[in-house]
Amino acid sequence: MFTLSQITRLASVLLATSGALASAFPNQKRSNDTTQCLNTRDSDLVKRASPTLSFNNSQWMWTSELANGVAPDGSRGFRKTFVPPQGKTPAFLTLAYAVDNIGTLFVNGQEIATEDVWYTAGTYCVNLADCGCAVVIAFNATNEDPPPNPAGLIVDGIVTYTDGSTSPIVSDTTWRTSTGGLPSGFQDLTFDDSTWSPAVTEGGNGVAPWGNVALAGSDPLSFTPARWIWTNEAAVGGNYPPGARAFRYSLTLPAGQTSGTATVIIDTDNEYSLYINGAFVGTGTDFTTAQKYVVENVQGPEIVFAVYAVNTDTVPNPAGLLAAIEVTSQDGYCTQCISTSSAVTYTAWKAFPNAAIPAGFEQPGFDDSDWPNAVDEGGYGVAPWGNVPVPTTVTTGGTPLPGAPGS
Repeated sequence: MFTLSQITRLASVLLATSGALASAFPNQKRSNDTTQCLNTRDSDLVKRASPTLSFNNSQWMWTSELANGVAPDGSRGFRKTFVPPQGKTPAFLTLAYAVDNIGTLFVNGQEIATEDVWYTAGTYCVNLADCGCAVVIAFNATNEDPPPNPAGLIVDGIVTYTDGSTSPIVSDTTWRTSTGGLPSGFQDLTFDDSTWSPAVTEGGNGVAPWGNVALAGSDPLSFTPARWIWTNEAAVGGNYPPGARAFRYSLTLPAGQTSGTATVIIDTDNEYSLYINGAFVGTGTDFTTAQKYVVENVQGPEIVFAVYAVNTDTVPNPAGLLAAIEVTSQDGYCTQCISTSSAVTYTAWKAFPNAAIPAGFEQPGFDDSDWPNAVDEGGYGVAPWGNVPVPTTVTTGGTPLPGAPGS
């Protein structure tokens, strides 16, 4: 039988032990969470480069409403539920998609990114450390041109597990789609899509009318998907009034990612000064030679690219702006979870149509909502510019053009 003093000592030991165990379990959980992301520290289980995506095995798809290659306008839901193999724990999902016309990606109910062109695709990484067993990928895809017209969504994804192995996800007939509209809550984990129809496929990457999609993070940065743009001013024979004009574009990083490294290739007929989030980046003065810039630690989640562009002649003449952009960002928790957002010059850019450019137009907080959209002058290679060589050397230094912000 225990004496009172022995009982007291035993109780003290048990309390100390339980306290140590209680403090050990949370530490063990944090340690396990870290290895789930395949963190790049030497102590982790597996080191593996970020997966490289490709649309080679993916199909353009749409709903069963397709008829002779065209579909009604409006938003439709697309869902794919992926269940990992037994014994596998997901670490992160890397996914790319292109859509005709607009598509918003959701993973396990969380909004990740929106794409609004079909000729270039961003690559997005989503941390799956706390996702549970299944991964639900959903899209709100919208066909918005005057109906009926082509509509499509193409997807490629890779689920990376904590042991470094992977599983592919592609767009095909296993996806489920809504018809006639978009139900509320369609992106949620608990949504019942059992009555939805299988997707209808339209052909692989490269099929008409979409051609080959440029895939950010996998394909080299190129002018090929970009469009020459200028303002909406009258241009008889493609000749625009001389003088300075301003252009703006806002890019939003994927959910959970707040900064990144921006790479920009740019050319302007005739001259330009480039700004990112209000900071001067560089100047070009010869439209036959493009420049390349790399800017680190660009703060988001919204990043503003602004261009002060000058048509330098004294009489109306051709003028144009051509650019392609990639921003590489990283999940703050998962060091191998890397996204590459992309943008090119096209008609969604804002273009101020006269020389009285508002002060501060290059700043992130500037309101460009009443600016007209840019006008499309043609794709890369169009006359009079032809195929301007893509720059490979990074340009540094320089000063703003006279009259440009900071000059």
